[in-house]
Amino acid sequence: MDTSRWYARPCTTNPYRSSNTSFATTAPIAKYLNADYTFLNKPLADYYGIKADVKSTGAVGKINGANAFGRGGALRLGTVLTTTSAPLRTSPVKRGDWILRRILNTPMPPPPADAGSIPAGDKNFGGLSLHDKLEAHKRNATCANCHARIDPLGFPLENYDSTGRWRAQYADGKEIYNSGTTIDHADIHGTTGLLKYRDDRNEMFRKTLTTKLLGYALGRTALPSDLALMEQMVGEGPDDPFSKLAIDVVSSRQFRNHPAMRLPRQIL
Repeated sequence: MDTSRWYARPCTTNPYRSSNTSFATTAPIAKYLNADYTFLNKPLADYYGIKADVKSTGAVGKINGANAFGRGGALRLGTVLTTTSAPLRTSPVKRGDWILRRILNTPMPPPPADAGSIPAGDKNFGGLSLHDKLEAHKRNATCANCHARIDPLGFPLENYDSTGRWRAQYADGKEIYNSGTTIDHADIHGTTGLLKYRDDRNEMFRKTLTTKLLGYALGRTALPSDLALMEQMVGEGPDDPFSKLAIDVVSSRQFRNHPAMRLPRQIL
């Protein structure tokens, strides 16, 4: 089935609308990750199997109460769940790595050259589950350390397939494995547990957002001279809206004294 016309556009519009809504309101920044709304049109809602009162077949519209049907917030966006999957299956490794890098500001180093990989499709697992294959992969000592950090954050999202649809079991009928125990001994069960784990580490998310926002505004990576500003922005409190961080940036010495960009000669 060719879904490109009715799936791709609304699916990619959803994160823009969700971000704009979160950033334009006075809601705490943390709500960006577990907001109780999403943006859908009827074809997209039908594709996800969502039983909601969605009438528009064109532009996506805001749907409140999204948590009741497993949606809402950045972690449950179809674009995030799809881009962090393998071509023919989900990837707890890609999803866990995305959370570490984009949410918790603790990126993992690239895998060693001899790390190996598991098949791109679960039909080539030889009857094993995805969890079993990754457990076997982790027996390689060079892989175990990073996977102990990554996998427990990726498996709680396993109820979402490779295009973000909710599922109660794998295609072969096996039970979904959606749990993990982190290196700091936190037991995470499903998306609700993952969001709770993130909520308990709100400062790490604020540090990630602060670093990205400052880098975007200044057109460069953060420098040691930016640490005082970043510590101020991170420490201001979990209930601040996005607008407060934006004001901190544009009123900072770094932004106000940022050198003008030199235009190429052919533009002058």
